[in-house]
Amino acid sequence: ASHDHFDLVHLNAGITTHRQVLDGPEEPVQPPLQRLTDDEYRRIMGVNVDGVVFGARAVIPGMCERRAGDIVVTASIAAFVPIPPDPIYGLTKYAVSGLVKSLTARLAEYDVCISAICPGFVDTPLISERAREWIAELGMPLMKTQQVVDAVSSALTRRVNGAHWIVLPDQDPILHEQAVLPFPTNPQ
Repeated sequence: ASHDHFDLVHLNAGITTHRQVLDGPEEPVQPPLQRLTDDEYRRIMGVNVDGVVFGARAVIPGMCERRAGDIVVTASIAAFVPIPPDPIYGLTKYAVSGLVKSLTARLAEYDVCISAICPGFVDTPLISERAREWIAELGMPLMKTQQVVDAVSSALTRRVNGAHWIVLPDQDPILHEQAVLPFPTNPQ
């Protein structure tokens, strides 16, 4: 994609490996990652991490040049809590969250705002029947996609640079407070 003129971008990429890592009722339990092939690993990293990196890389130069722009990245609640049936999905969403945190200070110098929405489980075709059972065991309802759309709109309206908005069923987005650490956020 050309980076000539984008005012706002929503980098929304996500696939799971749950079909490979959730044990079925007739299958023996295996150690984590045993069913995940190298190709499956590369595919989820490519979509969930590389897609966000390359998307951001395509639009950031133009936004910085114009000294304006907004980027909302879809991370996940998996950036904050473990998802034992799919550790690689969790890995990718931690990576996306880390990218947002790492880009925040430099982009702010150009009045480019980057933030992340971190939805819980959303009712999409990504959720297999087995995953639905696991989610039900957790006691967390699935969200409608419209709630995520509304959270993206809210993030764009509020424009809090570096924000991570946790999106849970039937609640307004919750701003996740980052820990304040005793060293500079923008080391030279």
